[in-house]
Amino acid sequence: MTPLFKLPARRLRDAPSFFRFATVGGTATIIDFFFFNIVLAGRGDPSTAHLLAAATIGFTFATYASYQLNSRFTFHSARSHSALGRYAGIAIGGLLIHNATLLLLRGQLNPSTVIELNAVKFVALSVSMIWNYVGYRNIAFHA
Repeated sequence: MTPLFKLPARRLRDAPSFFRFATVGGTATIIDFFFFNIVLAGRGDPSTAHLLAAATIGFTFATYASYQLNSRFTFHSARSHSALGRYAGIAIGGLLIHNATLLLLRGQLNPSTVIELNAVKFVALSVSMIWNYVGYRNIAFHA
């Protein structure tokens, strides 16, 4: 009897890698939110430029930590200048997706508190995480 829903073997093999990626991502997310909130501290309703600067600074620090951890822990890959360059390219794409989503949601939802703004940022990070995982696995750390 054939099951109605059968996962391909490759997807099952990728599950532990994705969970390690999510763990590293959780660490990077803490770093990202820390710097994001430090830059926004005491700003009330930040301008678009200030919001993008805070998001980009947080994302940059988190991406550096993520590269170090993902290369060792998630993908077990040797760190090299070429891998770092590919990783940076994927991260820049992720940053563009993140910032575009952040601005879109800010415009649609008009968050008025720091908690609401952080919730919008969390959604933006979640959207960019899909791009990042696929790109890091298939391009940055692809053997």
